[in-house]
Amino acid sequence: MGLVITAVFVGTMLLGMPIAVCLGVTAIVGFLTLGMPMSFVAQTAFTAVDDFTTIAIPMFMLAGALMERGGLTHRLINLAKAIVGQKAGGLALVTIIACTLFGAIAGSAVATAAAIGTLLIPAMIREGYKKEFAGAVTACAGGVGAVIPPSILMIIFGVSAEVSITALFVAGIIPGLLIAAHLAIAAIWKSRHMVKPDAPKTSPKAVGKAAWDAKWALFMPVIVLGGIYGGIFTVTEASVAAVLYSFFVVTFIYREMNWKVLIGSLTYAARTAGMILLIITTGRMFGRMITLYHVPQNISMFLVENITNPTLMVLFVLFVFLFVGMWMEASTLIIILTPLLLPVMESIGINPIQFGIMFIMACNIGFQTPPVGVNLFIVSDLAETTVEKITVQTLPFTFVEIIALLLVSFVPSISLFLPRLMGFAI
Repeated sequence: MGLVITAVFVGTMLLGMPIAVCLGVTAIVGFLTLGMPMSFVAQTAFTAVDDFTTIAIPMFMLAGALMERGGLTHRLINLAKAIVGQKAGGLALVTIIACTLFGAIAGSAVATAAAIGTLLIPAMIREGYKKEFAGAVTACAGGVGAVIPPSILMIIFGVSAEVSITALFVAGIIPGLLIAAHLAIAAIWKSRHMVKPDAPKTSPKAVGKAAWDAKWALFMPVIVLGGIYGGIFTVTEASVAAVLYSFFVVTFIYREMNWKVLIGSLTYAARTAGMILLIITTGRMFGRMITLYHVPQNISMFLVENITNPTLMVLFVLFVFLFVGMWMEASTLIIILTPLLLPVMESIGINPIQFGIMFIMACNIGFQTPPVGVNLFIVSDLAETTVEKITVQTLPFTFVEIIALLLVSFVPSISLFLPRLMGFAI
């Protein structure tokens, strides 16, 4: 039985079918092999998205798209420039800061890399940065958007692992800032001789002016995250509030709303969210199927029996995350591996919230590693260079991100301090 199901999964992938189709077809074959009726297949697919929380996915995407197309990006970049001022590798630092700020609104690594890269990659090239370096900084910094809340991947993990998404959001704040700090250190070291001589010196007045100009953009995460953490909103309600706030700001404050912005934002949100929801549906079917075959239990038992050292277990799981993340899209990776590896990590005392942050940080690295690093392909077009050349330049950034991942993996308080401080029972 197992060989047939494995052959179906590998065969559909070799035929070039989308991963959602591969998962769905394999799950259906597995159910039928077990003698399950088709009604069970339909019921499993329906219950996968019959969850109030999943509404937050298209809503956060729409909010981010509205703000990005409605004048948000250049205001955040101006603020980042004012903060950095005349420092070595100034525009590289601006890129990292801008990606961190934008990630706190968009919740997506891909959207962050595309939005910030469109403006800052050409600017870095004009200032004398190598194309490959400009692309590498943006690809790596864009991944912060997957870790800084509100994160789409956190919602997917929360639904898959049945843990508190709000707790995940809180837990992601310090790790997200930790990644940004590590990237900033690597950027300063890599571009220490790249100084923009005519850049304005930073000053409290300049920062204050830029922050005031970007106040409506900066206020959005305050409303969304403050509402969630303060118990005013659920995650889903906060996502709708984010859309309403974005529409209000773009229409009445920035006055950049038009049919092109509206239709473009709706199209992007519908297309991207539809793809993710389809993966969630077929991924849930696949997860239910492998559970019926006792695959998670067998893997957990095998690993626990053969890897008795908890440190080696954590390192092994991180290796799996990083290796498979090179070949598979992040949301699919979460849906497939969560039911397989979460029981293993819980058996050695890893908290599910900490596990989720570790997983998402590893996915963040996957966005910048070939052959399926989505951010690499985005920035290679913007920088007009090859993925291979950009990949070489990402190595120092990937190295420091792995250090940050190891810190979060072996120092639980980095991710669990804030949730516990706010009273989450974890």
